[in-house]
Amino acid sequence: MKEGWERTVPPMQLDITQIHDMITPVFPREKVVAAERIGTGLSNTNYKIRLEGSAEPYVLRLFRKGLEIAEKELAIIQRVRQTVPVADYIYADTSCRVFDKPWALMEWKAGDLLRDVMQGGSEQDLIAAAASAGRILANIHEYTFTESGFFSGDMEVQDPIRMDGERFLAFIEQSLFQDPCGQWLGEELAQSVWSFSQTYSHLLSEIEETPMLVHSDYNGLNILMQHGPEGCAVSAVLDWEEAFSWNRYVDIANMLRYEPDGSVFEKSFVRAYREEGAVLNDHWRILSKLEDLVALCDMLTHSNLATPTRMRDLQRLVAETVQVTNG
Repeated sequence: MKEGWERTVPPMQLDITQIHDMITPVFPREKVVAAERIGTGLSNTNYKIRLEGSAEPYVLRLFRKGLEIAEKELAIIQRVRQTVPVADYIYADTSCRVFDKPWALMEWKAGDLLRDVMQGGSEQDLIAAAASAGRILANIHEYTFTESGFFSGDMEVQDPIRMDGERFLAFIEQSLFQDPCGQWLGEELAQSVWSFSQTYSHLLSEIEETPMLVHSDYNGLNILMQHGPEGCAVSAVLDWEEAFSWNRYVDIANMLRYEPDGSVFEKSFVRAYREEGAVLNDHWRILSKLEDLVALCDMLTHSNLATPTRMRDLQRLVAETVQVTNG
């Protein structure tokens, strides 16, 4: 699960003095006594900080992509916090006066990454964790919109778009035969991707459902789990910077990207998702693979020789995706 992936941009580095100066408006009488960079994210930078005399740590989040991403993430958390476990914002500064990027102070949420449960948990933990993640995803998908597309900072869809079969094929053609993605895949695999895409792209034009909130990075690296009376359960869904209005198969694909078809995790996840009232198309698996191809090809296009581990993983994932022969 993105094991060993190289960052395309280095993390932002802060020392305790800088962090103390930043959070003075929030805690004017408190002293920062510890700061540790945390997380597996490949874009933004997060620090776990501790204040003198305070038992609870906090998270300092630095937004690499700027103001609109920070505002969007804050708006989403405010919108979904009643039905989706999230880390609440305590303070946000988008002025860039104290620091040259927007930043936020957030509550610390205890738990282990879902990735760690998937890799080392018992089968009972795995089943419970998958079911909880499926139920929470169904809650996320309850938030709907009139149009598909990317959000502005206030969660309004700007420049509505729809990924139908024609738009999908145009993107894949560009990726394979003009962008670096095709070079990194090689001619044989690129042709397999093109054939797969042509065969199944019509399914995207046949989806008839209301656009919904998709996390777009819903996987074991962005979900915290805690043990409770009913086993492993989601304690927080993190990192909403990529969220937008689309169809449900983006998130289904992201969660199951590294899962073999029919695995114990997949079965429990999908069953719980459906039990919450979410409806999947008969060809949900193929639709998920098509949506994931867009993400995989885009990531390959933005890979280079300085990211060899990332590139090899993406090449393997693309090859496995196009081996699917039925829905």
